[in-house]
Amino acid sequence: MYETETYHQRSVVRGIGSVHGGVRRTGDTSASTPVQQSVSVSVPAAPTEVPTLTMLTFTEWYKDGWKALENYINENSDELGFKLDIQQIAGGSEGEEVVKARFATGDLPDIIQSYGAKWIDTQVNALDKMVDMGSLASEAEYDAATLEEGGYRYNGKLYGMPMDTTNLLGCFYNKDVFEEAGITELPTNWDEFTAVCEKIKAIGKTPLYYSGSDSWTLQCFTHFGFNKEVFDSGLTYNEFWDEMNTNKRHYSECADFADAIARSKEVIDKGYVQETYLSDTYDMAQTALAQGEAGMYVNATWVVDEIASKYPEAVENIGAFVLPLYEDTENYTDSSLPGAIGITTACKDVEAAKRAVDFISSSKAQQIYADAQPGIYLNKNVKAELSPAHQDLVDVMQAGKAMALWQGTGNNYGYGSYDKYVQDYYVGSKTVEQVLAAMDEETAKNAVAANDPNWAE
Repeated sequence: MYETETYHQRSVVRGIGSVHGGVRRTGDTSASTPVQQSVSVSVPAAPTEVPTLTMLTFTEWYKDGWKALENYINENSDELGFKLDIQQIAGGSEGEEVVKARFATGDLPDIIQSYGAKWIDTQVNALDKMVDMGSLASEAEYDAATLEEGGYRYNGKLYGMPMDTTNLLGCFYNKDVFEEAGITELPTNWDEFTAVCEKIKAIGKTPLYYSGSDSWTLQCFTHFGFNKEVFDSGLTYNEFWDEMNTNKRHYSECADFADAIARSKEVIDKGYVQETYLSDTYDMAQTALAQGEAGMYVNATWVVDEIASKYPEAVENIGAFVLPLYEDTENYTDSSLPGAIGITTACKDVEAAKRAVDFISSSKAQQIYADAQPGIYLNKNVKAELSPAHQDLVDVMQAGKAMALWQGTGNNYGYGSYDKYVQDYYVGSKTVEQVLAAMDEETAKNAVAANDPNWAE
């Protein structure tokens, strides 16, 4: 059981008053000199100010869990020994560029929530601006292998701790819409999926919602194609990425990935996606799915967390399945481990920041987070009730049909603004081939900048 006292440093100053008096000898009857007394009065020390630590995160990561935990921390700051001021920036490639710029200029918060040490090392080139936290008491509540595999402990050093839920990629659907359209079985291949779209379209609903204004969401559909790419290679996940990261395999050679990108536009061309998809937002997608204006939306389980906070009554009515681009045996979900919170070298009070990260990672804090935002947590002592959609995808994962998300986990080098490239493809300013070629070009540029000999010019 985590005890708050571990993190609480309390300084007690005791004031001691002393009285000094003349002492009269026994039997002395002479006139006595008046006794002079000197009194020293203690002045209470000014209370030590609790330090406020700044933290930076992406807007879409700041949900009910963070709100509840930040509120708890700041209400109990005297006991915990720190306050927390969470700053937010937009997500996607835009937000990533902001983070890179802030690392480059040194304009950093005390604590940052990011994709983890590997991302900061290989794509931001700023691992030297992160603090090795050594070891924390809360580490014992996590699986050591997961901390290694997830890059929280990176190159033998603890640069971060898991924050938020493990997310699974899926196609989320409104059960009432499916029932109204007469859909009694979930699709398991592409033909069945397009047939489902036709049935939803026939009842005047949007079969598949796109939120192109938040361009990062457009990538989600295509991730399922990358899973097939790894599956068809005959290599393990790590072997596949060893080849990608040493210039032996390239995005432009990924036929399954290219096919998934093409299919993501096919559904637009067939009228399965709303006409206003380029200006519609991630928030609008949540509303459309929750209120039954749309039948399906492809994203990760964090979207259910968002819906739960806005439309709690709708959560039980939302299910999930793996987007069936291929035959059933070839369709995998993506598992995305949570981001990491770590300390930057800009922090003036590293010990206070370590106490903060240790508390935030503890089962006590993680349970506060989970109570407000149920999901799949890495802390072994946290209990959370899963939504039907979460459970649907957990069942897929437990059946061995999950693969690590390629972005940030597989690639060593940045590949450019993939979400923007996909957007360009939809509006006709890029072909699929040009999208993949642009990713190879950016990868090569970043590898050369890192002096990787596999890309020697």
